[in-house]
Amino acid sequence: MQIDRRGLLVGAAGLAGVTALAGCAPRAERTEIGDWPTEVGDEPVTIDWWSANIATNEGGDLRPRLIEEFNRQYPNVRINLVAAPADTDTNRTTLTTQIAAGSQSPDVIHGDIAWPGQFAENSLATPLSTLVPDDFWDQYPEGLRSAASVDGEYYMFPVYIDNSFLVYRQDLLDKHGLQVPGSWEEVVETSKALIDTGDVDYGFVFQGNVYEGMTCNAVEFVADAGGRFTDEDVTESTATSSEARRGLEFMASLVSEGVTPRASLTYIEQASLDAFTTGRAAFLRNWSYAYDTANSPEASSVAGKIGIRSRPGFDGTDETHTTIGGWGSYINPHTAKPAAALAWARWLADEDAQQLIVREGGVIPARTASLTSPDAKAAAKPQYAIAADYTLVPRPTATAFYPKVSQGIYVNANSIAAGQSAVETGTSRMQRQMDVALAGQAL
Repeated sequence: MQIDRRGLLVGAAGLAGVTALAGCAPRAERTEIGDWPTEVGDEPVTIDWWSANIATNEGGDLRPRLIEEFNRQYPNVRINLVAAPADTDTNRTTLTTQIAAGSQSPDVIHGDIAWPGQFAENSLATPLSTLVPDDFWDQYPEGLRSAASVDGEYYMFPVYIDNSFLVYRQDLLDKHGLQVPGSWEEVVETSKALIDTGDVDYGFVFQGNVYEGMTCNAVEFVADAGGRFTDEDVTESTATSSEARRGLEFMASLVSEGVTPRASLTYIEQASLDAFTTGRAAFLRNWSYAYDTANSPEASSVAGKIGIRSRPGFDGTDETHTTIGGWGSYINPHTAKPAAALAWARWLADEDAQQLIVREGGVIPARTASLTSPDAKAAAKPQYAIAADYTLVPRPTATAFYPKVSQGIYVNANSIAAGQSAVETGTSRMQRQMDVALAGQAL
């Protein structure tokens, strides 16, 4: 999952002025949730769908196929595709300004999984729980349900997700009689062994730069250690817990012991992928797309020589964790066509669209059953089978102040990994900065 096209980057710009803008701009009349019609009538209706590209298996655009299949069931609902900016921050800033001003368009928004907290706080998305049956949400894994909701209310229909994986040099493991590592301790041991052979320069590479990707990696390592960065209500930081310190201490040890190059602390997705596809690294943590790229002869010198597995846990634990990337559907609270908007947003999240994503999409469907369906088995994508068994760990996006909360994580995690801050000092500073942000005092 590349940050710029999958939408993990979430900045503070744009939302800071949303509340003020919403207070002074003319607003369209909002349909009260209790009055929302949930059945599409016989009269033709057109809704605007704000969306950036959704990739197919071949690198094309899946959106026309989704619209085509939807219209087989809803021939009276025309979907007017509004091309959204590819850059996530530009996308969100443009969109939030528009909706805060009361615009009825777009009716449905294809948006980042990190937006629910900010959208809920600023009334930029329609609450969804009363618009579908209670058991509708049961078809998604717990971590995704958590990411899509704020204080028990859902604001996003999941469409597709992205997970992180461990990609490895199967040829080198075979050459030296080594097994695929089953734990992080084994990743360290195997990395050192392969570096000693001279076949690779690096053991394990990940995204450690001072940006959202580091937050994702830090969240995962802390989850591996049994912890998280906030309490369940996402109101207080728990960065000084023993579990958080263990996860971050392990990350720092990767660098200090030479398993991970210091250069990895400047890497974003592409730089880490380059280190692997050019044969310099034995192991790579990256998103789903990275395996396909690394296995492509046109893009990689190690194509046909690699394998993929879930991110491992620490010794003695079988549970494997990944943070969640991905996108879903938000409904504009000012839409003048609520029934049609609901029909489209719900359809994208339900079985027919999810199975189409399995068959033709270049992304991972959000629906749990779709990952183990006959279509998924026929697709023969190893990412699907791995994703079906993952424990999803959401970032603390349920707060409206997530951009600053994330900044408190990635700045200090980078400093700890670089050895510039001791774990105790770095996590104490991280907790203070996160608590300030969670209180809304850092915008």
